[in-house]
Amino acid sequence: MKDVKGALKAALCTLAVSGALLAPLPVASAASSSTAADPSWHWTERFNTWVACQGRTITQYGGWNADHVKCEIDGTWSPPQTYSLYLYH
Repeated sequence: MKDVKGALKAALCTLAVSGALLAPLPVASAASSSTAADPSWHWTERFNTWVACQGRTITQYGGWNADHVKCEIDGTWSPPQTYSLYLYH
């Protein structure tokens, strides 16, 4: 039980930090992106946890506009659940 509480506390702290880091990023319309002639969402990586996906989002794409990077659930909620990182370009 102690391990579960520790893991939950770490996940919540990571969530709070990721929200604080992404909050000040300027919001721009994804449709106004000029990085490609036909911008769209592109799959990048798959992660076992939502926290790992968000961590990669911050560490590798922290300077990007918040509407150009997203983590989404793959498949259904049945275990083992995975999450994918997508980039809009």
